[in-house]
Parts: sequence; structure tokens; C-alpha cells
Amino acid sequence: MTTINISLPIQLKAQADNLIKQGYFASFSDLARTAMRQLIHQSGYDLMAKEAIEENKRGESTVLKTDKDVKKYIKNIAS
Repeated sequence: MTTINISLPIQLKAQADNLIKQGYFASFSDLARTAMRQLIHQSGYDLMAKEAIEENKRGESTVLKTDKDVKKYIKNIAS
């Protein structure tokens, strides 16, 4: 494991300490690791959303309006 040092605004550190005191996290390191994992995970979804928006702008997206449309689309990509 790697150790790092960071600088935080006083209010942000106080809010983090409060979460730890309330039992949401075992330590500041636990809070920081969890926050980073969530941000990295969310960034993946944000990237996919941006790609979908760009595909739509280029006219490369497929609009599925009904359950029938969804089933047909899945059947086509599965075969």
C-alpha cells in the first residue's frame, strides 16, 4: 500500500471527521479510499454517457421506445 499526504480545507476535514465519528467509516483512509473508488466508478458511467451523447449527435444511436423495440434490439445484438 502507498502512503500519501494531502492538504484539505478545514471545513472538509471536519466533515470527514464527523462521518468517521458517526461510524460511516473506520478511518480517514477508509473514507478516502471509498470516495476515490466511487469517483472512479462514476467517471466510467460519465464517460459512457458522453459517448452515447456523441453517438446520438452523429445519428448513430438507436431509440428504443417500447418493450418490443428492446427485445428486438437485444435479439439482433445477441445473434
